[in-house]
Parts: sequence; structure tokens; C-alpha cells
Amino acid sequence: MCMQATCATCGGKSWRGCGQHIPRVLDSVPAEEWCSCPKPEGSQYPPKA
Repeated sequence: MCMQATCATCGGKSWRGCGQHIPRVLDSVPAEEWCSCPKPEGSQYPPKA
């Protein structure tokens, strides 16, 4: 199960866990609050915290 986390590098909202529930964790968070580190290739979501 994935849960919200804070990126240690930029302080933005990210996720931690298995990676299968990222949309459930981040879709309710405004994109401007997401982690600003480079997204993994092929993903619309920020990297794992």
C-alpha cells in the first residue's frame, strides 16, 4: 500500500510504498505541491520519497 510522503530533497509531496497506488495517494494533492525532482521516465508522478 502506498502513502503520502515528503521528499527529503525538495520538500514537495511524494509517495512511499509499493508503487501500485500512486494515483490514489497523489490525485487529491494539487500538482504544484508535488515533489519537483525529475519524474521517472514514463511516469506522470514524482519519484518515490
